[in-house]
Parts: sequence; C-alpha cells; structure tokens
Amino acid sequence: MTFFQNIELLETDKFQYLLIHKNASCSVKETIKSLNPILSTEINLTKVRWTVIRDPYERFISGIKYDLIRQNLNIKDIDINSLYNSKINLFSSGNGNVTHTASQVPYLINSCIDWYIELKNLNNFLKIHFNNVSYENINHKSIELNLDKNEIMKHLDLDYFIYNSILNSDYLWKWQHGRIF
Repeated sequence: MTFFQNIELLETDKFQYLLIHKNASCSVKETIKSLNPILSTEINLTKVRWTVIRDPYERFISGIKYDLIRQNLNIKDIDINSLYNSKINLFSSGNGNVTHTASQVPYLINSCIDWYIELKNLNNFLKIHFNNVSYENINHKSIELNLDKNEIMKHLDLDYFIYNSILNSDYLWKWQHGRIF
C-alpha cells in the first residue's frame, strides 16, 4: 500500500519531531537518542512539533545520490523521469528503502508543525536545545550525475513555493528565537 503522506514522528515528553528523509533526520535522531524518543504516527497537539526543511533542488540531488549508492547503481541505470512526484511507501521505510527524491511537501501536509528549522540553521538549533550536535554530513560529491538542472527545476515548482512560503513565514525558527521547548 502506498500513502500520499508520510508521518513519522519522534516523540519525547516535550516535543514531536517530524522526520523528513534527506533533511538531516539521521543527525537529529542521533542528537536526541539519549532522550529515548518513541516513534509515533499520531500528532499530539499538546507538544511542540518541529521539523527540518531543505532547499528542494539540493535535497533532490542528495536523494538521487543516496539511493544510487544504497542500491549500487549508476545514474545511467535508472529512468530519471520515474523520480519526479514519487510516492512514499511507509512499509519499506524501516529498512531504509524510501524514495529519497520524493517531495518534502507530502510530509508537511496536515502535520501541524509549529516550527520549521532550515537545514543551514540546524546546528544552532541543536546546540541551543540539546547542547549537542551529532551532525552526520554524508558527502556524495564524488558521484557525477550529469543532469540538466533546468529540467529538474521544472518539477520542483510546488516544492519551492512551499519552501519559500515557509522561509518567509513566522514559523521559521532562527537562533534569535532561542529555545522553543
């Protein structure tokens, strides 16, 4: 069964973190693991909900590279057009077999997020809230994709609309906001 929306929340007594693949979710999980978060699919409106957002093009490219490495393939082995508007399969997420190029927008729909943390501000957020940063930057720059950026950007209009709306909203966390939970 395939879902339009993917809701995976890591919940502690103070917050719920919405996991969005390829948005530093491994780094966040590693940072908060000492809090023993539980995995939930239910939104708890009594707790602060937050997530990390990422530039859609950077996320798409990172997702392609990550999936190619996981499956031991090259870009010439796949149909790039099959990656646009991908659905997210919850049942395969436990073993990491998620389409990491799928839009981050479906993760956000009806997830009642209180605060969005832009990826470039994540280190400061983690330092302020957890006095710890377990940042795992997996660098896949050595993988050459030779893709047409303009062609990819045609498929990211909605992603950029949502992303830019969040960047210009009052819900975007900045270090001046300090602790939110």
